[in-house]
Order: sequence, then structure tokens, then C-alpha cells
Amino acid sequence: MNPELVRRFHEAIRDEAAHRYGVSPSDLTELNAFENFVYEAESQDGVPFVLRISHSTRRSFDYTMGEIEFVRYLGAAGIPVAQPILSEAGQFVERIADTDPDHHFVATAFERADGIVFDDAPPLKELYWKPPMFRDLGRIFARLHNRAQTYKLSNPRFKRQEWYEYDVVDIDRFAPPEEQLVRDRTARIIERLKQLPRTPEGYGLIHADLHPHNFCFADGRITVFDFDNCEYAWYVKDIAVLVFYVARGEARGQREDAVATFLAPFLEGYRELRPCDRTWLELVPDMLALQRSMNYALFHQYRDPGLLDEPTLDAWHRFRRDIEADIPVLELDFTRF
Repeated sequence: MNPELVRRFHEAIRDEAAHRYGVSPSDLTELNAFENFVYEAESQDGVPFVLRISHSTRRSFDYTMGEIEFVRYLGAAGIPVAQPILSEAGQFVERIADTDPDHHFVATAFERADGIVFDDAPPLKELYWKPPMFRDLGRIFARLHNRAQTYKLSNPRFKRQEWYEYDVVDIDRFAPPEEQLVRDRTARIIERLKQLPRTPEGYGLIHADLHPHNFCFADGRITVFDFDNCEYAWYVKDIAVLVFYVARGEARGQREDAVATFLAPFLEGYRELRPCDRTWLELVPDMLALQRSMNYALFHQYRDPGLLDEPTLDAWHRFRRDIEADIPVLELDFTRF
């Protein structure tokens, strides 16, 4: 959890956010979340929704409005995304005062996506994590990217960050001073990516965190949620993030086969609706390496090594060793797909 949010957050903030969305604090069920306080509840009409509370040191009112605007724009095209809902005062984003007058808490709420979070349901994965679903995911990604190409900000204050502005991309802030090689390796990746063209066909607003923990599945339908990290980047970066987490869900030594099995039908579905030139796929290894460095920075930002279990600590150390040795995240030729 964001340390500044944890430090400033208290029950009165939660209770005020609940009241703003028309429910009693006792009706909230806290959900497991990494960067925000997140709760599930039912409206007075019996409609389930998710309430999210953040802090302006991480997500300001205007910045959150940028997320809301984008999600509503996707939903207006019939794309299956969890839509934001209005507060009792008819607002999509509620500002709640902090004791520091220069800061505030930000509360917003979204429809509870139908079904079960896919990554939390092993029986679902066993039944459905197969080529038909991979193709469906490809089509959803293509629809998201096609729609994003036509998105225009209504207000410049709502602009989301560029990919390199995400705090954990600045690994200097989080990696210990003695880990100079980690910094050097990551800096080289960032510099290579910064040289890439940013054309409207290849670069725009993306989800940036769309993997099996951020979609629900019900009756054969996928519903995407959690656009909290949406940012401007290459559309292929969205695909690379998904590939990264598909690989992470498999044992080392089995990851290449699992990704190859996934990526071929995924791209078939994607290419039904949108081109994906193989020259873009050449960039996936660098984007995977950047995601690995970002995850490593997140460890430093949010985790106390003294409180980690052995498997998590071993994964942390492995990240560092692989970054320093410049080992590819996956030994795959992505241009063959």
C-alpha cells in the first residue's frame, strides 16, 4: 500500500466516503488491494459496486477525472468495462478534505463487474484459460486500442501521465544506492524506448495493467476493470504487460511454452479488428524488461524486506539478479507470431 496513503488514512475518511456514495460504513467489505483502499458494497437499490479511496499525493481529483472520462468513453462504445457510478451528490469523483490543506483524499466508485476475478478462481482458469478465451482477450484489447485512438481530452487538466512519468519507472527513487547496475540496466531500456516513434496509430492511452487479476469472468463474458494506472504509451506495451503476467503465472522453464500457446491465438483475435505489425512485436522484450524493473521498484516502494516470507524474498532477489545480468524475461522471438 502507498505509504503516504496509509499514514494519512483513518476510519473517518472511509466513513465519509461511504456516506458520499449512499451506504453505511458497516456495509463495506474491504478488498485486497495494492495501491488504494478498496471496498465492496451494495447500493440502496441492491446494485453491487466497488468504492476506491486514494490520496492526492498519488492520484489528484483532476487526474482521477481523466481516468473516469476515459472509462466512460470506452463504455459508450459498448466495450465491456466496469463503469463509474455517481455519488449521492451526482459526482463521479468526490474530494474529501485532509488535515493538510494542500492535499485531499479522492473517492470514486465503479460498477462491480459481473462474475469472478479470473485470477482468483483456479477452477475457472482450468476450464477456460484456453485459445477461445485468448482470442476473446485479443479482440477486447483491439477494441480498447481502436477506441483509444479516437479519444480526445475534454480538459487538459485531466491528462494522464506518459509511461515514463510513472514513479516506479524512476528506479533511482527506490533501488538502494549500492544497486548501481540495476539503475544502469533500467536506464538503458528507458532510453531505447524513448527513441521510439509516438504516432497516433501506435501510441495512445492504454490500460497499462490489464492482466487476469483485472478482469472478471461470467457466463463466457469478460469485463475489464481497474484503469487506475492508465497512461499514454505504445499500444503494444499493453500487450507486453499482459504477456509479462501470463509468464509470471507459470513455473520457470515453462514460461516460454505457456506464452507461445497464449500469444498466437491472442494475436489472431487482435488482428481480426486491428493490425499488429511484427516490427512492434520486436519491442516486446524491452517492454518486458521495463515491467520487471518496475515490479522490482514496487517491491522497494511498498514492501519491508524484514516482513517478507522466503518465497517472496527469493523472487525479489531473483529480479535483481536477472536485471543485473540482463537476462531476457522470456527467450522468445516475438516476431514469429
